[in-house]
Amino acid sequence: MSTLSREWGISMAFSIALLLVFGLGLVWLNIERVDLAYELNKMQRQIDDVETLSAKLEVERNTLITPSRLREVAKEYNLGPARPGQIRRVTATGEVEASPLVTMAEDPKAKAKAPADPAAPAKVKSRQKAGTKP
Repeated sequence: MSTLSREWGISMAFSIALLLVFGLGLVWLNIERVDLAYELNKMQRQIDDVETLSAKLEVERNTLITPSRLREVAKEYNLGPARPGQIRRVTATGEVEASPLVTMAEDPKAKAKAPADPAAPAKVKSRQKAGTKP
C-alpha cells in the first residue's frame, strides 16, 4: 500500500500545483482586465475632451467668420471690395488669369466698347407703360 499512497501523494501534489497555476493564471487575467478597463476609461475621457474642444472651436470659428465680424476686421485693416484686376484665377494648367467677371463688369473700356442699342430707350418706355420695371 505504500506504493499506492505514494502515487496518491504525487497525484495530489501535481493536482495542487496545477490548481495553483490555474488560480494564478486567473488572477493575472483579472488584473490585466482591470488594467485594460482603466486604460479604456482614460482613452474615453480623452476622446470626450477632444470632442468638447472641437465643438468649442467650431463655435468660435463660426463666431469669427460672421459677416459682421469680417466687416469690422476689414475696417480695422482698411480693406474694401476687390478692384478690377485684383482677383486672379489659376487654371488647371497653372496659368494665372484675371477674373473675367470683375474686369468686364467694372472695366470702363469694356463699357465703351459695347455697342449702343438704339432701341433701348423705346424698350424702357414700353415697359414703363406696361407697368413693369426695366
